[in-house]
Amino acid sequence: MTKETGTKKKQAEKNRKIGIAQKLLAMCLLPMLIICIGITVFATKSLRTGIEAEIEKSLQIVATSVNETYTNLYKGDYSVSQSGRVTKGDAKISGETQLIDGLQAKTGFEVSMIFSTRRLITTLRNEKGARANGIEVDSEVMERIYQGKVVFQKKHELFGQLYYVYYQPLINSDGSVMGAIEVAMGASSVEELVQEQVTGIISFAVSLVGITAIFVALLSGAMVKTMQEIQSYLNQLVNGELGTKADKKLQKRNDELGDIYRISVKLQETLRKIVEDIKVSSDNLVESANQLASMSQNTRSTMDDVVGSMDEIWRGATNQAEHSTTANDNVLMISEQIDLIMEEVEQLTGLAARMDEDEKASEQIVEELSNSNEDTKRSIDRVEEQIAVMYQSIQGIKEAVGMIQAIADETDLLSLNASIEAARAGEAGKGFGVVAEQICKLADQSSKSASDIENIIEEFLSISDRMVDVMGEVKTNMEHQQGKLEETKEKYEKLSAGVECSLANIDNIKGKVSVLSDSRTAVRDNIEELAGISQKNADSSQGTMNAAKGVGSTMQNLEQASENLLRLSDVLKDCLVVFKM
Repeated sequence: MTKETGTKKKQAEKNRKIGIAQKLLAMCLLPMLIICIGITVFATKSLRTGIEAEIEKSLQIVATSVNETYTNLYKGDYSVSQSGRVTKGDAKISGETQLIDGLQAKTGFEVSMIFSTRRLITTLRNEKGARANGIEVDSEVMERIYQGKVVFQKKHELFGQLYYVYYQPLINSDGSVMGAIEVAMGASSVEELVQEQVTGIISFAVSLVGITAIFVALLSGAMVKTMQEIQSYLNQLVNGELGTKADKKLQKRNDELGDIYRISVKLQETLRKIVEDIKVSSDNLVESANQLASMSQNTRSTMDDVVGSMDEIWRGATNQAEHSTTANDNVLMISEQIDLIMEEVEQLTGLAARMDEDEKASEQIVEELSNSNEDTKRSIDRVEEQIAVMYQSIQGIKEAVGMIQAIADETDLLSLNASIEAARAGEAGKGFGVVAEQICKLADQSSKSASDIENIIEEFLSISDRMVDVMGEVKTNMEHQQGKLEETKEKYEKLSAGVECSLANIDNIKGKVSVLSDSRTAVRDNIEELAGISQKNADSSQGTMNAAKGVGSTMQNLEQASENLLRLSDVLKDCLVVFKM
C-alpha cells in the first residue's frame, strides 16, 4: 500500500467518529435496554398491583373474621348510646379490646370499629401512644360505607404513617349500617418488599445487558476486522497491486463476508492473468514491429539497388535503339561500311550479353524482393494475431470490471433495502440505517473505482482499434506491393524473351555478314525489328524502374507504420504500469 493511500485511510478513520462495531453494538443494546426498562417498569407495576391485591384480600379476611367473631360471641344488633357506649345485643363491647389487641399482636394489622364517623374501639395509637378512640374518619369514606360499600385505600396516612386500609360495613339484622370495621396494614414493609424485588429485576436486567454487550462487542469486532481486511485487499486491487497473497482463513469462511472475499480473490487472479497476457502480447508486438521495420529498411535498400540497375538497363536499351536507328539510316552504305558493321555487330553482341546478365541479376533481385515481401506479410499476420489476443484480453478486463460494477450495484440495492427496513423500524432502526448508509458509500466508492478502470479499458480498446486500422493499411500496401512485384516478374519475362531474341538476331547478323550486300532489304527489316525490340526493352525497363520506385515508396510507408506500432506499444506499456505483479 502506498504512502498516499495510507494517509487517506488514516484521514477517513479520523473523520469517521462512530464505526460499524459501535453502531452494531448500539443497534443491539438500545432495543435491549428499552425492552429491559419496559419489562422492569411493567414487572414493578405488576408486582405492586399483585401485592396490593393480596393485601386487600388479607385485610378483607381479617375484617370478615372480626365481624364473624363478634357476631358469634355477641348476639343481637349493634347500638351506640349518646355517651358513646357501644353494645351488641345486651353485651357492652366498648372498652373491650382484648380480641382486637390479640389479633393485632398475631398479624400486625391495626383493627378499629367505627360507629357514626368515629373510631370507638381501636388498636391504633396516636403520636403520644394513646389509643385513637373518638378520632373522626374521612366523610367521603363514611359516605360510601353507609351506602353499603367496602372501601380499600392505598397509602392512606394515619397519625403520620402510611397504611393500606380496608373498611367493611357493620350491618344490623334490619339491614341498617351502624358503622364499619377498619383493618390497616403499614405501607413501609410493603414498599421495602417491592423495592427488594425491583432491585433484583434491575440487577438481572443489567447483568443480561452487560453479557449481551460483551458478546455483541466481540462478534461485531470480529466482523469489522474481517471487513477491514477485505477492504484493504480490495484497495490493493484498485491500486493495481496484483501480487497480494490471499488469506486462506478468510477464504474458508462460510458467510457472506467469505463469499465477498472469495469473489475478490477470483477477481485478482483474473486481472493478473489478463494483465500478464497483455504484457506478453505487448512484448510480441514490439518484437514484430521491430522485425517489420528492419525488413522494410532492407527491402527499401534493395529496391534502391534495383532502381539503379534498371536505370542502367534503360540506358543500354536506349543506346541499342539509337544504334539500331543509325544502322537503319546507313543500311544503304552497307557495302562500303561492311567492316564498320562487323565492329558494330561485335559491340551489339557485348551489349546484349551485358543486358542478358543484368536481366538475370534483376530477375534474381525481384525474386528476393518477392520472398522478402512474403516474410513481411507473415510478420504482419503475426502482429495482427497478437492484436486480436490483446483485444480479447482487454475484453476480459472489461468483463471483470462489469463483475465489480454488478457487486457494487447489488450492494447498493441491499443498502437501499436495509434503509427502507430501518425506516420501517422507526427509532429502533436508526443504527441499522446508519450502517446501510455506510454500505451505500462503500458501494459508490467501488462503483467509481470500477468506472475509472472501465475508462482505462476504453482507452485500451481505442488504441487497439487504431492498431487494427494501421495494420489494415499496412496489409493493403503489402498486397499492392505484391501485385507490383508480380507485374515486374511478367515484364522481366518479356524482357528475357526480348534479350534472347536479340541474341538470336545478332547471331543471324553474324552469319549473314558475308551476304550483306545482296541482302540489304533483309538487313533493313532485321534492323527495324531490332529497333522495335530495343524500344520495347527501353519501355519495359522504364516501367520496371517506376515499379521499383513505387515499391520503395511502399516500403517507406511500411516503415512509418511500424514506427506507429512501436509508439502504440509504448502507450500500452504506460497504461500497464499501474499494475504491479
